[in-house]
Amino acid sequence: MQYDEKDPGTAALAAVAGLARSVETLSRDVAAMKAGLQQTASKTAVARLNDTVASLGNTVASFEELLTRLAAKPSSGRATASAASDVEPVRSWLRLPEHDEAALEAVLSELLPWMETTYLRYATARESLPPCWLWHPEIVEELLWLMDAWTTAYEGPEASTKLAGDWHDRQRPGVTRRLGEYAASCDVLAHRDGAGQRAVTVPLAADADPFVTWWATGRDDNGPAPTPEQIKAGRRGGLTAVPETAGGQR
Repeated sequence: MQYDEKDPGTAALAAVAGLARSVETLSRDVAAMKAGLQQTASKTAVARLNDTVASLGNTVASFEELLTRLAAKPSSGRATASAASDVEPVRSWLRLPEHDEAALEAVLSELLPWMETTYLRYATARESLPPCWLWHPEIVEELLWLMDAWTTAYEGPEASTKLAGDWHDRQRPGVTRRLGEYAASCDVLAHRDGAGQRAVTVPLAADADPFVTWWATGRDDNGPAPTPEQIKAGRRGGLTAVPETAGGQR
């Protein structure tokens, strides 16, 4: 059985079990002394062993009492879980509830002023932010966590120059660089077509079953060979985009 060392109740239970085993072992030793060594062992030595066993028995009883008291109180594990449930989760634009326009509007009502007063004060931020940034949920996601990190560093209960320095030295430059990568050469005109179409699909999601079988039963070998349909779906230009191999197969 595995015991949680962070939980006093389970730790006490483990200690009681260990002491009980020790008492049982010593009891057998005392019995052997009495039965087989009475000719050589003194009565004083046997009495000392008896006293040791009795002392351990009292210790076990004390632990059992402690275990009873701990069981009547919430364990530290449950208390920690309760405390963790009170911690506000990190906000995510990608995970905000659908059909809740009020929640989305509340986030943007914070983000837009912060971008104007803080983020876009940096020239590199202005240069990397595409004008169509609102069409890119990954960009909104990055800006949201960056704003919350700035708030923690400057205005939160743990605000410090160390956190502020980390924001300037690592977090803001990292976001600025990634924003330029997410929407390189993109602009508002690029979003004229395709409105209402599904934005994200997982490639080959409908063909996952053979990969389950492969990874479950033969992962030391190569995976399933792609079908012509999969190649066409996964290559721009279809089959003609697949280079010829040495064997003449695509």
